Amino acid sequence: MSQKKAIVVCGPTASGKTSLAIDLATMTNSEIINADSVQIFKYLNIGSAKPTREEQQTVPHHMIDVAQPDEIFSGGRYSEMARQQFDDIIKRGKNVVICGGTGLYIKSLVNGLFNGPSADQNLREDLKNIESKNPGYLHQTLFQVDPDTAKRLNQNDHVRLIRALEVYYLTNIPISTHHEKHRKTPPYCKTFTYVLDPGKEVLEKRIHKRVKEMLNEGFVDEVQGLLDMGYSPDLRSMQSVGYKQVLMFLSGKISRDKLEDEIANSHIKYVKQQRTFFREFGIQIPDASGINPDEINLFFSGNLP
Repeated sequence: MSQKKAIVVCGPTASGKTSLAIDLATMTNSEIINADSVQIFKYLNIGSAKPTREEQQTVPHHMIDVAQPDEIFSGGRYSEMARQQFDDIIKRGKNVVICGGTGLYIKSLVNGLFNGPSADQNLREDLKNIESKNPGYLHQTLFQVDPDTAKRLNQNDHVRLIRALEVYYLTNIPISTHHEKHRKTPPYCKTFTYVLDPGKEVLEKRIHKRVKEMLNEGFVDEVQGLLDMGYSPDLRSMQSVGYKQVLMFLSGKISRDKLEDEIANSHIKYVKQQRTFFREFGIQIPDASGINPDEINLFFSGNLP
């Protein structure tokens, strides 16, 4: 059986991934698997820049609207569901384009995640409480038991710090060691990756334009609608970039005049993280002009190393 293959289109927010993915999918008889951690949720449409109905009709999209806003959706669950979609697409004689800005999702689909211990809620709560009383505790403690992971994580990234400590306490093995062992396993599929990044200034202009359009399209009403449906503002999905700022506006913490800039600045801050993460991911291109159709055809035909 020949190895599974996929084109990956990734990169920061507002880089033009959706448009390029649709063009590539049309060119290669492919369907698209979404790799955006907010677009998986139902009802979070405008703020997640979800592909429009017309775009989804042009090329079939998968892993969109697959979870309720109050569901816990891990990288492992994403990988399992996305691989099922991948296999189904291949069985129907189509190729696959993976598109998104959530690097963890792309990695979990392509390379999988190590089979770590299940969450220990009591341990997590204990670690949260200690951190709240002694800020910096999580990062300092992780440096003692797993310096490699501690160097990669920001001291304010409590979710990942707690998970790293949880894995260590439950297995007596640093999570970096688990990851290193896992990296030696063969990937689920072979990929040809484009990192779409038109540059800092272009991205910032596009982000401000996109945020203005989101607000004009009813972003605030979308978030209010989620609250009216009974979804808590504290949900992880509701604390996503953009949604968090609209919630702050609705609760009176920021004014309407400042809302647009607050949302745009939160996206710009996130873009910095994405650009760092994707730096070594694949072929860096500023726009679709960097695509070589011959390379793609050779990749899918099996003649490109």
